Amino acid sequence: MAAVFQSWWFRLLRILAVGYGCLVLFACSMADRLIFMPPRPSYSSEASALVMIPSASGNPVAAFHYPAQAGKPTVLYSHGNAEDIGQSITLYQAWKDLGWGVLAYDFPGYGRSPGRPSESGAEDAIDAAWTFLTDQQGVAPGDIVVVGRSVGSGPSVWLTRTKQPAALVLISPFTSTFAIHSPAQYLLPGNRFPNLKRIRRNETPLLVIHGEADRIIPVSHGRELHAASPSKHKQFTGVPGAGHNDLFYLAGPQVIETIKDFVENPQP
Repeated sequence: MAAVFQSWWFRLLRILAVGYGCLVLFACSMADRLIFMPPRPSYSSEASALVMIPSASGNPVAAFHYPAQAGKPTVLYSHGNAEDIGQSITLYQAWKDLGWGVLAYDFPGYGRSPGRPSESGAEDAIDAAWTFLTDQQGVAPGDIVVVGRSVGSGPSVWLTRTKQPAALVLISPFTSTFAIHSPAQYLLPGNRFPNLKRIRRNETPLLVIHGEADRIIPVSHGRELHAASPSKHKQFTGVPGAGHNDLFYLAGPQVIETIKDFVENPQP
């Protein structure tokens, strides 16, 4: 009887091990494909503001560049998932109306940026964009405002661990990709963009803006990132009634004004 019981437990453990192994394989091989959903390019390769920035990977990074007026900051913008830089022209215009500069770049596989989307590819792209601003355009790090929306929060948090921009602005961010809809972040390797882990060692001035009615990335993610930040200057702004995709439609001017006030008043 004991031998039968032990054999049953052995078979159960073996089934569980095989099942877990399949989950691990799926997570590691499919995560990037599930996270990144690039649309068809929305802009022409002949766009007037388009620049192609060299990167460490060898793939150029497509970006729109609008220089700042003298004495004004420059936004380094990382877009959301199912969009490219051509779909946020009105957002760039709002910053340009303030005299601010904008460098909005595309992840690999998005817009006119060649390559395949991945966590490392997005990080390589934002690093190239930072280098373009600081080394080629002569923009001081303290004049750069790093803004990341949704999945763009990942490379933005990653970059500002080692850089010293004026501020980090996260719009509808997540604590990590696996944490959005399930507790798999605690069970599986291969989690992407562990923002919560990284923000705990990031003292960059932090502004988090999140729609209170966001059903894609719950507002709890934004609140948790704000609470975990060790920055001496941080702020959380919830937007009542706004979801994930209608945040700018419902509260665009409020979002721009909140970012402006935070950047121009750096003291707590």
